[in-house]
Amino acid sequence: MEEGESTERTQTPGSLEPTPYKEPRQKRSRESLKRILEAALQHIRNQGVETLTISGVVASVGLSVGAFYARFPDKTALLHAVQERFHAQLEPLIRAEMQEEAADCTDLAEAVRAVFSVLIRRVTGERELSRAFMSLSVFDPVMRAKGEAVNRERRDALAEILLRYRDEIGHPDPRLAIDVAYGIYAAVVRGRLVFGSDHELYYGISTTQLYDELIKALVLYLKGEGTANASGPFVPTEAGPSAAEPAPEA
Repeated sequence: MEEGESTERTQTPGSLEPTPYKEPRQKRSRESLKRILEAALQHIRNQGVETLTISGVVASVGLSVGAFYARFPDKTALLHAVQERFHAQLEPLIRAEMQEEAADCTDLAEAVRAVFSVLIRRVTGERELSRAFMSLSVFDPVMRAKGEAVNRERRDALAEILLRYRDEIGHPDPRLAIDVAYGIYAAVVRGRLVFGSDHELYYGISTTQLYDELIKALVLYLKGEGTANASGPFVPTEAGPSAAEPAPEA
């Protein structure tokens, strides 16, 4: 087992940084760490997070369990590091592809279809990894914080493109409308990835149909079509949930 000199990633009090792990300084140790992270990522991608084990990961790259614990305190630290690695690889691709696909768009509808198609294709194309981090983030505040940061970055990149067509957005606050549209997209994609196509919410709707209809709905919402009679503020009814008692998440 090669340990080498290492530095330990630390958390500041009250922070939501990934669980500390040792970042080796020697080249061989850095390569071993990279192999562990890539093996874990590939396992989740191909087989799902449920079957991920420390012994399986290290065996697949010819290392010992001791080599793992020389770098990570536990499996949670590994998952935090894999999540960081996954998004470090994926997010630049999403941003670049959104810009590329939107470059030739001539109106809002085309731009909405272009950028949301990229998001759907890239996120659902990594179904198991996306599903794993979405599911784990429910109970893991560090993963949730990372997911929230990623969503903010994606939403900002989306807004930068769609605000080029602000005059076509049928809402008095174009940025708010874009943020809501992103939230609708995220909720639908998360539901499909986490619960699958057999969940009662979808009633047998195929994946292609679901995402096609989602994009159509986002175009209509952002253009303000069909919302002439829905411009007033939301007011909960007496029978509905109050602001102090939020409705349970669906």
